Amino acid sequence: MRHPDLPEFVFETNKNRVAIYPNRVVKTFKTTRRSARHARREATSLQRLAGLPGVPTLIEVSTDKHTLVMTRIPGVPLADGGNVSDQSLLSLRALVEQMRLRGVARHSLPKRDVLLDEDGRIGLVDFERSTQRMFAADPIWRVACVVARFNILRLVNGYAPHLLTAEEQVWLRRQVGIRAALQHPLRFKRWLLRLLRG
Repeated sequence: MRHPDLPEFVFETNKNRVAIYPNRVVKTFKTTRRSARHARREATSLQRLAGLPGVPTLIEVSTDKHTLVMTRIPGVPLADGGNVSDQSLLSLRALVEQMRLRGVARHSLPKRDVLLDEDGRIGLVDFERSTQRMFAADPIWRVACVVARFNILRLVNGYAPHLLTAEEQVWLRRQVGIRAALQHPLRFKRWLLRLLRG
């Protein structure tokens, strides 16, 4: 049996260090130009999402505001493979919607941040890249909601396209096209010129 004061895993990047203990996670943001903003964003998101099943509970924020201690969500990342049931994907969609209703939208939804436990329950971790609704007609919030919708539909489509409505499939294809055009403007310009020339 592992000692409770020793982490089971430690992940370290150029941005942060994450120590995973049996019942908690300690995330320390390395001092960079944006580290305080990322730590504050994650702490604010977790505070807004307090009590929501599948989201870590914030336990403590260090006095320097660079270290967060939160509960550990059970499960393994979707990135590690395995089968994902339709019910788990529907639960993930519901979780993302509950987050939106509480004023939190994620900028991305990588498989490494989606956890699936043995019973098929879904959890989400890593909220440093999220947007919080500041006021009712916040234009940045509206964009963040479109991005969050794109990310959840793309993830669900990758596992179970039949769970998307026809309208959602059309919307997703359109967004993928827009995104590709924005990421490759020269290709888009050439395509547009060919289209205009007939």
